[in-house]
Amino acid sequence: MSKHQSPIEKQLEALPPLPLTVTKVIEVTANPESSANDLVKAILPDQTMCVTILKFANSVLYGRPKKVSSLETAVMVLGFNEIQGIVMGKAAVASFNKLFEEHRSMLDQFWTHAFNCGLAARIVSENMSLKSGQFFMAGLLHDIGKLAMALSFKDKYMDEDWLLSFSTSKIQAREKELFSISHDEIGARLLERWKFPNNLVSALRYHHAPGEAESMPGYPLVIQVADFLSHMLNLKETPDERRLKSALHHYLPEFESRWQQENLPWEDITLESWFAWLKVDAEHGSEILDVLAT
Repeated sequence: MSKHQSPIEKQLEALPPLPLTVTKVIEVTANPESSANDLVKAILPDQTMCVTILKFANSVLYGRPKKVSSLETAVMVLGFNEIQGIVMGKAAVASFNKLFEEHRSMLDQFWTHAFNCGLAARIVSENMSLKSGQFFMAGLLHDIGKLAMALSFKDKYMDEDWLLSFSTSKIQAREKELFSISHDEIGARLLERWKFPNNLVSALRYHHAPGEAESMPGYPLVIQVADFLSHMLNLKETPDERRLKSALHHYLPEFESRWQQENLPWEDITLESWFAWLKVDAEHGSEILDVLAT
């Protein structure tokens, strides 16, 4: 280890590697020759992961009319991308939860927002007819760099203003000024270290600056608006379309132009509809969040 490493770089290297199950699943899903049986074999030895996947498959969020009782059926129902995302997300959440036991209340709030961001990303991507398998996981992990920052700068970063607030451009500038790096860059580096797919790495690195993404800018754009919608859930009164668009323009003044530059149909957007679906899914998803967080 270089003696010139920053505290955050040392912290990233000190984090334990993800379980072998994750590595195997990433290898299987990356291989176009892999079969559903190959994926089942990679997961089967990890009973905790098996239970997590079955609970996802039977969640009301996926609307299955019949109970899914086997891992084989769950793989067929959810598909490779969704299974990969669940496995990676479960392992990432678990790895940090073990390190923050003394801050459980704040961590629960952090993961609630992250989970809702994942739900919102799934809703937006499906509404825009984008392949949605990885969007949920990108939303779930979008702020994971904040937890790595909190480990490195404990007393300074373990605060609601950093961990739980919406990262406006002003807050981001302040973050870089105080810590010489931002949580989105750290999150991307962490996912690179864990060998997560490039689309997830890009989503984390650019979810506050989609215009800087050289490839797949749609991913960070979706995560950016999902992050916004998730934070809007904290309002006491349900916002209407006018209030949502006004708030979006206030917090993310360049969002509309970026969206249109990617030839995404802004005029067809109904933030109110997305928000309404998010409220419903957030109410139904608490069991899934518990499964991920334990």
